[in-house]
Amino acid sequence: MSNRRAGKYDPGAVNGKHEEAAIVMDWVNELRAILQARGHKVIRTRINASDEAPVSARAGIAQDYDCEIMLSFHCNAANGSANGTETFYRGEPHRLYAAELNGKICAALGTRNRGVKTESQSQHSRLAVMSFQPCFLIELGFIDHPGDLLAMLDPVKRMAACEAIAEML
Repeated sequence: MSNRRAGKYDPGAVNGKHEEAAIVMDWVNELRAILQARGHKVIRTRINASDEAPVSARAGIAQDYDCEIMLSFHCNAANGSANGTETFYRGEPHRLYAAELNGKICAALGTRNRGVKTESQSQHSRLAVMSFQPCFLIELGFIDHPGDLLAMLDPVKRMAACEAIAEML
């Protein structure tokens, strides 16, 4: 979700009635419940799908709470011409963790593994959320690809992926 300007709600990528903001909030809340049940403290940088918190403020929120790791969930879009899951990271020390994280998510969702990429390989040269380190920006799938969308919306697959992520934290 982008929300580039404070006070301006941005639903992110949209496919019909499905908005990136709502999809990723379901994921965040699922993972949060699993981690809290395991005794972890979890900070969300947005509290609900319509939260207007700009992406540029999110790394600062994680820093303010002395977080150990930041996961940023997103949905990709490419006019239905692409599919799969990919994870962005910053710095070579985080490449192997990003690859394992991405692989576990792909296995749980049944999506194509698009691999891991450095932040500079994204459509932007720098990703504001990644000023917090370590941060992993996870593009769960393509909201405009029917298979990816169904996988991202499937509560059983979401639970399996979140359990796999929790095992790594």
